[in-house]
Amino acid sequence: MLKNYLKISLRNFRKNALYATLNIVGLAIGFAACIFIAIYLHYETSFENFHTQAERIYRASYRFDSGGDYKVHWARVPADFVNELPNDIPEIETLIRFQNHERKYIRIDDKKFRPKHAYVTDPEVFQVFDFPLIAGNSETALVQPRSVVLTETVARRYFGSADVLGEDLYVSGGLGTEDLLYKVTGVMADIPSNTHLPVEMLLSYRDQDERAGWAYIYTLLNAEADVAAVHAQMHDFLLKYTNEQAAEQLTFVFQPLPDIHLNSDLAREIVPNGNQLYVTIFFFVGLFILLVALINYVNLSSALAMGRSQEVGIRTVMGANQRHIMSHAWLESVGYTLVAMVLASLLAYGLFPYFCQLTGVEFLMPIGWFVLGLIALAVVSGLLAGLYPAVILRSFRVLEAIKHSKTFALAGRRGKFSVKRVMVAVQFGVSVLLVASALVAYDQFQYIQKKNLGMQTEQVLAIPEVPDPVKERYPSFRDEVASLAGVQQVTACSQVPSSEIRDAGPVLVEGVNDDPEQAPIMDIQVVAPGFTEMMGLEFLAGEDRYDEQLSRRHPTEFDEENTIEEYLINQPIRYLINETAMRQLGWSSPEEAIGQNIRWSIGTLAYAYGPIDGVVKDFHQETLKNEVDPTVMVYEPLWTYTFLIKVGTAGVSQTLANIQTIWNDLFPVYPMEYHFLDDMFQRLYTQERVQLQLLSVFSGLAIIIAFLGLFSLVAYSLRTRTRELAIRRVLGASLGSLIQLISREYAWVLLIGGIVAIPLSYLSISRWLESFAYRVNISVLWYLLTIAFIGLLLIITIGWQTRRSASANPATVLKDE
Repeated sequence: MLKNYLKISLRNFRKNALYATLNIVGLAIGFAACIFIAIYLHYETSFENFHTQAERIYRASYRFDSGGDYKVHWARVPADFVNELPNDIPEIETLIRFQNHERKYIRIDDKKFRPKHAYVTDPEVFQVFDFPLIAGNSETALVQPRSVVLTETVARRYFGSADVLGEDLYVSGGLGTEDLLYKVTGVMADIPSNTHLPVEMLLSYRDQDERAGWAYIYTLLNAEADVAAVHAQMHDFLLKYTNEQAAEQLTFVFQPLPDIHLNSDLAREIVPNGNQLYVTIFFFVGLFILLVALINYVNLSSALAMGRSQEVGIRTVMGANQRHIMSHAWLESVGYTLVAMVLASLLAYGLFPYFCQLTGVEFLMPIGWFVLGLIALAVVSGLLAGLYPAVILRSFRVLEAIKHSKTFALAGRRGKFSVKRVMVAVQFGVSVLLVASALVAYDQFQYIQKKNLGMQTEQVLAIPEVPDPVKERYPSFRDEVASLAGVQQVTACSQVPSSEIRDAGPVLVEGVNDDPEQAPIMDIQVVAPGFTEMMGLEFLAGEDRYDEQLSRRHPTEFDEENTIEEYLINQPIRYLINETAMRQLGWSSPEEAIGQNIRWSIGTLAYAYGPIDGVVKDFHQETLKNEVDPTVMVYEPLWTYTFLIKVGTAGVSQTLANIQTIWNDLFPVYPMEYHFLDDMFQRLYTQERVQLQLLSVFSGLAIIIAFLGLFSLVAYSLRTRTRELAIRRVLGASLGSLIQLISREYAWVLLIGGIVAIPLSYLSISRWLESFAYRVNISVLWYLLTIAFIGLLLIITIGWQTRRSASANPATVLKDE
């Protein structure tokens, strides 16, 4: 029987080779899109799954709420008493710190390196996290001071081999000039990419005093512990080490390790995380594309089934019952979907390198389960898609089936809401939803690309996070670089533009407010002379007044007698503020703020009172996802950790080479790491750019799949209606009227599908736009363009095929009939 079924299926395939091929190709494209989306979704939802204790590991984040306008939630913890959590909270078994107060600089002989993810951590780290060592002992690797564990890739990059146990390297940090000797005590396997905590190097503490300051804190809970019980004890824990007011304003929030990547967007995250919303969006995109592909398959399969009425009638006369007819239809359908899945897998395999390059996603699925999943998807899709054609074949009456071949048309006698119409309406609706959403997303992306940031970033070179020895020699570096022919200006600041400023404190206005608890909280940006000019900041009132008094500011070495607190409070200071800060300080005009004395502080560090010299127009220091924060700018050589160099457009390569030469002469120990500011701002939207590209590609595929099916459907429908078209031509119908007749059947379905899809698109894209503080308004124009575009494709498809079918000689057609 199976052999007979196969013969019949092959005969039918050859009989309708074009339509069957298009049917399989459309389904294969849909399956290929689903494969890519499945890989993407698995990658995004599999973060930290390589840690066997992931469900017991929680990151302690630090949330501060002043009770007013200032709220911040930090991914890292600045309080040293966090180390007492395992002693005071019974549910916490182990606490691991990951510290990178300053960037590490590595020297091996005359080679210099700057690892991006190097952490000082506790020796128990290997018992909490799955960082398997391929060389060394995990129990003792980080016990001794000045021990270091490298990943295999870093070991090969530094030493040319992974066999490096016992090798020496020198480590220096940004907070001192010491070049300390460390010994390699372990080599660990490279960390999988699906982690929010990438690690290249782990270092032991030099002494217990180093285990202090801010750090990323991870806790391992006891096997039976409940994190809710930990949260319930936080107030009492904070009260023990702080005071009542502090215990009310701040708390530790424990985040499950597997949830961090998709559900955490805190200040000072280690790396930019993903977004649960994008995962949800692309889950439905995959579902919609699969739905479109299956509807295509069902529509054309059911159309082809109409032309097999004589075959079914003869098989019924020969003894086949309804079960045989339906079984054959299902087996044929599953066979087609399996062939489509094979083609889809080959297509996905060929395009996968480009997909990885676009998204950064890696294939992390177990290959066996992945293959079984694809087979299961093909079989289930075949069974579902074959159900409707099977029912059609089963419904044929024997005598009528033998005498006549049925025609296929979208309009039928069963009313306006036939199954065929509903399926085509869903197909059109999904196409409208995806294309319109992609157009609105493109509009938003263009908006953030072109929005005036309030500062000039073109041709500005940034050297961020310079170490203390480099920062202290900034005047020498500035003077030598400024003398180069291709350099227009040199300045410095604390926080590189494009990154968040999270050093915030209360601002007091002399004679108005002397209570820090009641004062507005504002960010601080330390700037060197020339910053406002280089960045093109617009002054609404006042000016940047850098005078001789400020130029004498030069910090010395601090000790118990000469403290940093005394230095700051006794130095003359002048302030610049932005518009938002002006409004929060209570002034309605920039002129009103000029000359007012204010003071900024953070914790025990406080500047002296000083005049406001200027009010600048609000500028975007960071991503447009965030609103402009109130910002105070001051000059303080202590914290100018970012060098900025504006270069000309000509001879940029030679200028960079000359800057590199000056750097190497002045700072031979430290490698120079630089970026252009406009590139740094672009990287803020890397995730959005990738999502937009994916959405655009998948929307395009949905259109291709839909119109492959529509092409086949219309062509087959017209082939079964040649007699009807011939009679209409004989009775005087023009080609235009025939196109209008056929198009009308589909136009109403497109309109209905669009009416349903547009609200769904509006709701989903509105939610996505909420993640941007600055966003476009959703224009109805995009939806009209989408409907018009799909309608135009529809008319072209129907018109071309109707012209072909109607061009036949009516006499010949009717004679054959």
